[in-house]
Amino acid sequence: MSYQVDVPTPVRKEIASLPGYVRAEVRQLIRELQQEPTPLRAKELREKSNIYRIWLATKWRVAYQVDEESQRVLLLRVRLKKFMDYESL
Repeated sequence: MSYQVDVPTPVRKEIASLPGYVRAEVRQLIRELQQEPTPLRAKELREKSNIYRIWLATKWRVAYQVDEESQRVLLLRVRLKKFMDYESL
């Protein structure tokens, strides 16, 4: 089963500002999410159904939403852990 991964413009800008090695991990993660939107390393956020987070490069987190019905993944944020705000998702 294949999922479409959507990356809105604000998230694209966040990704573009990342260090190169983190951008490479994000690109790899997008490819992985197309095949498996909830890998073992993904954690669903408490009180936020269908919104997950994944660690990247030990300091960075990606937050994303999964819509099983339409088979879409929407990237919401790619930020350093200390700047990640889950309440606004």
